[in-house]
Amino acid sequence: MGSSFRFLEREQSTALVIVFPLGVSGLFNAEIHGLVREVGSRLDGVYVTYALASGVSPTVRDAVSAAFFAGCKSAVVVQAEESDADWSVNNDSGGDWLLTSLSARDELDASAVVDAFVSACTAVNNDGIAA
Repeated sequence: MGSSFRFLEREQSTALVIVFPLGVSGLFNAEIHGLVREVGSRLDGVYVTYALASGVSPTVRDAVSAAFFAGCKSAVVVQAEESDADWSVNNDSGGDWLLTSLSARDELDASAVVDAFVSACTAVNNDGIAA
């Protein structure tokens, strides 16, 4: 079954959600916002935002909803720490979105996040999921 998702295009159709671990607060956190801005500057045409694993706002659902509101058609979630936890994905959306999760296993910096994003997009494209 083919998909209409197109990753790594020039228009902002793909989102990157960076998920920060428990204990990290996002509101007025200069490090988080600086990382999000730096990653965004390295990924032309990708909507970059963040979520908190603690379940407080913004959650992963909040971040993905914001990306869709901004016009994105797909999202890649990168965890800011190594984790074997499975992501709960709501498959009742009629196949109109795809969520890929990948951990940034190196020291968390913009390069590690960008590499994780590109690896996820490459894996999806190589599996024939994306057109």
